[in-house]
Amino acid sequence: MKKFKVISYIILLIVLAVLALTVYTSATQNNEQDEKEKVTSEIRYLDTKLVDLFNNMNNIETKNYQIYTTKIEESRSAENSGGGSGGNSGSNSSSSSSSGSGSASGSDSSSTGSNNGQTQTENTGENYEMQAAGILTTNRDIDWTACKNELELIYTSISTITLDLYRLNASQDDILNFNKDIDSLTISLEEENKQATLDNLVKVYEYIPKFAQTVVNDTLYKTVLETKLNVFKGYAKLDSGDWTGISTNIVDAINVYSTLLTNTEIDTNKQTSINKGYVMLNELKNAVDTQNTSVFLIKYKNLLEEINNL
Repeated sequence: MKKFKVISYIILLIVLAVLALTVYTSATQNNEQDEKEKVTSEIRYLDTKLVDLFNNMNNIETKNYQIYTTKIEESRSAENSGGGSGGNSGSNSSSSSSSGSGSASGSDSSSTGSNNGQTQTENTGENYEMQAAGILTTNRDIDWTACKNELELIYTSISTITLDLYRLNASQDDILNFNKDIDSLTISLEEENKQATLDNLVKVYEYIPKFAQTVVNDTLYKTVLETKLNVFKGYAKLDSGDWTGISTNIVDAINVYSTLLTNTEIDTNKQTSINKGYVMLNELKNAVDTQNTSVFLIKYKNLLEEINNL
């Protein structure tokens, strides 16, 4: 009997240990999944901000329209309750008196200057106007102030993102170099050097697909990031006129993106958009043959609008 109790006690301890291990493992997996979802959101944030900076280098809006505001000042004239609309009202109000034409404006001593004077009030508002934001019609001058403000917003999140990446075992070298390259990007922006800024943007953006490989589960999104990286490498060469290098980068982008066409894990509802993106990438490749910057930028803009929504 005593032996039976010992065996039962041992079995109970084993069951409790298994249950505790199961609960602990489940909790750990849930925490890790929550961390991955958090860092995925942070990577998407960095992706969006860096894409905006790339586009700002040619003053590109990845929307069809921009909203402009202009100030409006309205002057409103109003007479006091005794007045009407001009000298006739004054003569009407004094018609019962025996004054001549010289007193038509109201010579009553109780009617002070404020009765027949005019008061001016100014209302200042804003008029909203939508204007087309096309490549051929938009000034390509860089708004350096907006770019600098955009980068400073990124800095506010870097420390948090860095710690989260460390916790998920992202490459420590990549994390350190990412922070160093952000600093280099800051210097080129401060100097308002367009080519150096583009080159540093490419260096910084290269870490986005790397970090995504570690923490992101979405194959479609990871492929889009790799595709955009190659497109940006070509985009950064536009001012130098290196069309051969640009062509190579766009071909690399097509090769990466084409894996989506046969990937059976991708949501079939997105297949039409994926196919459209592939066509647009090939159109971008055709634009390289024209060696015309405007043609390239038009197709680049349309491509980003499409694949950013995947």
